[in-house]
Amino acid sequence: MFRCFEYTAFLWKAKGRHGTHSPFAYWLVDCVARLPDAPNAFNSNGIQSKKSYRFANKLLRELPQHALKLMDEKNAEKHKDLELVPQIIVINAPLNTSCYQQIMESRFHPDTIIILPQSVYKRNLQALKLLYEDARFHFTADCFYFALLSPRPGQAKQHFYLKLA
Repeated sequence: MFRCFEYTAFLWKAKGRHGTHSPFAYWLVDCVARLPDAPNAFNSNGIQSKKSYRFANKLLRELPQHALKLMDEKNAEKHKDLELVPQIIVINAPLNTSCYQQIMESRFHPDTIIILPQSVYKRNLQALKLLYEDARFHFTADCFYFALLSPRPGQAKQHFYLKLA
C-alpha cells in the first residue's frame, strides 16, 4: 500500500517530454523511451529488473556506438578500471556498500550512462542519494523503477524525475 503512495508522489513530481529543461533528458524521454519494443539487442542473463532491461535495450539501439557492461556482485572487481569509452553500464546488484564504493572509485567516459536498480530499502536509498549528490555526475534521474547517472561535464548539475518506464 505504501508503494502505491510512493508511486503517486513520483508521478506528481515526474516530467514527461514537456517540462524538462535539458536536451539530454528530453532526448531520453522523447526518443529513447518512446521507441517500440523490438528484439533484444543483447543477452539479458544478468539483468533481473524487466523495466531496466527494456530501457537498456532501447538505449543500446539508439546508441549503437556505446559498449554494454553488466555489473553484478560477482564481477564488480573485474570492472574496477573501466575503459574510457562511451558505455552503458547496467548495475544488477543491490546498491550496498561494495557496489557504492565500486562506482565511487571508477572513472567514466563523459558519455557513459549508468543504470542503477531502484530499491525500497532505506539503506539503499541513502546510498543512491549520495550518488545523486556526487559532483562527478552532472545528470542524475530518478525513473522510479531504476535510476540513471551520467558524468556529462558540459551540462549543469541537475536531478530529474522522469517518466521513462
